[in-house]
Amino acid sequence: MQPARYDRFSVVLHWLMAVLIMGQVALGLWMIGLPKDGSSLRASWFNVHKSWGMVLGLLVVLRLAWALLRPRVAALPQARHLRLAASGAHRLLYALMLAVPLSGLFGSVFSGYPIRFFGMQLPKIAGRWDAAKELLSGVHQVSALALVLLIALHVLAFLYHQLVLKDALLQRMR
Repeated sequence: MQPARYDRFSVVLHWLMAVLIMGQVALGLWMIGLPKDGSSLRASWFNVHKSWGMVLGLLVVLRLAWALLRPRVAALPQARHLRLAASGAHRLLYALMLAVPLSGLFGSVFSGYPIRFFGMQLPKIAGRWDAAKELLSGVHQVSALALVLLIALHVLAFLYHQLVLKDALLQRMR
């Protein structure tokens, strides 16, 4: 039998990632405005952003593995087209939550600069490749914007369930 609610670990992971993603978006938008003036301020904040991005990438993998291992939560009783839309949106959320950190990581790999994980320099796995860096930087920005828009849709869907349908959606996350 399918459980009616998500387990505590899934709920904590959901909210932890929500907070970290919004923090990363805010940090990313702020830090791109920092001047390239030769000081280490910009590089320091980029390294913080990269470090948290790697943490988020690992959390997405953990979340996907956990989702595959635990029993599926029963679907809400709703029209087929809404179930399909919700399923598609969730799959796209996962795809984007993977695409954003991966494109950021590989863009950094090809930047020619060392990658630091909370101060610890990671081994260099490739040399500078400007075309790949530019492509991956574009993918990173577009996928981050798509993720933010999809999160906004996710919040709107939650509000629709909570305020219009008044179904037990929130009870599943407690």
